[in-house]
Amino acid sequence: MLGYILAAFIIGYLVCGFVLFRGGLTYIYKFPLIGSLLAERVLYLIFGFFFMMLVVSNLIIGYTTLFKNSEAQWFLSMPVRHRDVYRWKFLEALVVSSWALIFLSAPMLAAYGVVNAVPWYFYIQVALGYIPFVIIPAVLGSWIILFLVRVLSSRWVKRVLIVAGIALLVGIVLSVKPVTETEASGVSEAMLFPKLMRGTRLATNIYLPSSWLAEAVRKWSTEGFWAQGTFYFLLLTSYALFGLLLAFDVAGRFYYGSWSAAFSKRAERHQRDTEAKRQRTKRRSALGWLQAKVRPLSPKMTALVFKDVRIFWRDPAQWTQFMIFFGLLCIYVANLRNVSIEFRQPFWETLISYLNLAASALTLSTLTTRFVYPMFSLEGRRVWILGLSPVGLWRVVVQKFWLSFIVSSSITIVLIIASALTLNLPWTRVVFFAFAIGMMSASLSGLAVGLGALFPDFKEENPSKIVSSFGGTLCLVISFIYNTAVVTLLALPDIMRVTKRHLPVPEWLTPAIALLVSVAMIAIPMKLAHRRVKNLEM
Repeated sequence: MLGYILAAFIIGYLVCGFVLFRGGLTYIYKFPLIGSLLAERVLYLIFGFFFMMLVVSNLIIGYTTLFKNSEAQWFLSMPVRHRDVYRWKFLEALVVSSWALIFLSAPMLAAYGVVNAVPWYFYIQVALGYIPFVIIPAVLGSWIILFLVRVLSSRWVKRVLIVAGIALLVGIVLSVKPVTETEASGVSEAMLFPKLMRGTRLATNIYLPSSWLAEAVRKWSTEGFWAQGTFYFLLLTSYALFGLLLAFDVAGRFYYGSWSAAFSKRAERHQRDTEAKRQRTKRRSALGWLQAKVRPLSPKMTALVFKDVRIFWRDPAQWTQFMIFFGLLCIYVANLRNVSIEFRQPFWETLISYLNLAASALTLSTLTTRFVYPMFSLEGRRVWILGLSPVGLWRVVVQKFWLSFIVSSSITIVLIIASALTLNLPWTRVVFFAFAIGMMSASLSGLAVGLGALFPDFKEENPSKIVSSFGGTLCLVISFIYNTAVVTLLALPDIMRVTKRHLPVPEWLTPAIALLVSVAMIAIPMKLAHRRVKNLEM
């Protein structure tokens, strides 16, 4: 049954994605004078975003696969060349980080081909173009991680990265300047286009591999430019092959040195901390001070909560992803200034406010699926210790639910309030949307924790692979379905009101149904998880 649900979701995504992308591209091409230029810039932006995400994804997954994987450690202890271990793990990280991109972008490229009436072999050309395109960021990510891993174990690195990330985020937010109403009304559409696109020039840089793929797609979709598209494809291929040569032959030689340096620093730090603790000269950290203050409230729960926090903080693959995630949220809120000028009519104000709620809900589902769902599985094979302890596995599950709810609701409520104020919504609507996203935070946290306990994988140490499993995919699918249903139910009365249409049911009924669905999303997965952990304890 669950397999049929996943198959239906995949087919539904491909069909709905194709319809939406085709409608969007058709709408863009209808813009007078700038339609084709705008569609071209969108193509550059999408591939540029894909390229950056692939580099980051390969960097994070490569770190976990190469340096925090027990299988890699076992291979390194065997009479196997270190370069061969590096090659195998490189290919593994490449596949794990790239398959989702190919799947998600398939409807977009299919719609682009239909709108431009391309020949059938266009899709084969684009599929071949993706192969060198995903290899180049994989090579870059592996090179970066081989260099960074020698210093990631140092304490000062985290502080430097956090400060640099905050500085970069502040710089991006300050550099995002909305087009003012005076600028929008004082120039023609042809002159306005460069102003609107001034922040997207980096994506069109001819030295970026994403620009080469975008150029290849554009040329292949235009009759008579097949040779120019093939040139950019060969350019991508040559750089990908050269990168593989350097990675497999040169970078592979440094793999064992980086691995040895990372573990040596980790052992040295552990020995230093143990000696300082023995001599009682170790200073208490801020986290330890906070734990001591909170401990009297509930010693058992406090120990479990701070154990999860420490595990998260000690894993660079986890907290770097969270920093990127949080930075994207801030950039999203900053960019809302660009849409809060012209949409003063009740219809557009209502539509954009609920679209903002949908975007926040999708962000929330991504947060819970990526960071919350693997939490129970990351207890590992030592989970039996918790099962035999006075705490019990069920209280561990409950603790993870409350931790997830408090953290996720804090982030998303601040996000929805900031975005609603940026859109100049009245305070009554701000409170309504804050309550709605808080309700959805509780539901999605219950779903992620419940399914995480229902489909545990105690053998896997990589959170990315845990999320990519059947249970993680099911969690993401149900999250998207829940978000769509609840946002629709909440928006229906207001949309009907501003469009002057009659709602066949009382207006209070649809929010009440949304509340009941949210309660069920907490109760059902947690009830199933309770039965599951009881069987584990036996």
